[in-house]
Amino acid sequence: MSVRRVNFVLLLLSLVLLAFLLERYYRLRDAYYLEYLLHKEVMLLLKNYHTRQKANIDENFVRLKLSEVGADFVSFKQVDVGYEVRARNLRGENVPKFIYSLESSGVEILKFTGVDNTGQGLYEVDMRIR
Repeated sequence: MSVRRVNFVLLLLSLVLLAFLLERYYRLRDAYYLEYLLHKEVMLLLKNYHTRQKANIDENFVRLKLSEVGADFVSFKQVDVGYEVRARNLRGENVPKFIYSLESSGVEILKFTGVDNTGQGLYEVDMRIR
C-alpha cells in the first residue's frame, strides 16, 4: 500500500468522523436551547404569577355577581360539597362574563347547567360552587 492511499483513507476516515461529530454537536446544541427556553418560560410564569384571594362565598356575593350580568337570583343553599345556586334570565352573551367573574374571584365551579326553555337566549342556571 502506498503512502498516498494511506493518506487518502485517513482523510476519508477523518471526514466521516468529523461529519458524525458535527451532527452530534448540532443535536446537543438544539437540546440545550430547548431546555433553556423551557427554563426561561417557567421563570417567566413564576415571575408573573399572582396569588388570588378567595372570595367569601355567601348569598350577598352571589347576588352581586348575578346582578352584574343582569340575571335574577332564585335560590342559594349550602350542600355537602359547597353551595348550590339557582338563577334565571341569564342572557346567553353574559354567561362567559359571569363564569369569568366568579373564577377571577377565586370561586371554583363544580357543576354548571344552563337551560334555555324560552328560545330567546334567557337561561335558567343551576350550579354548584366552592
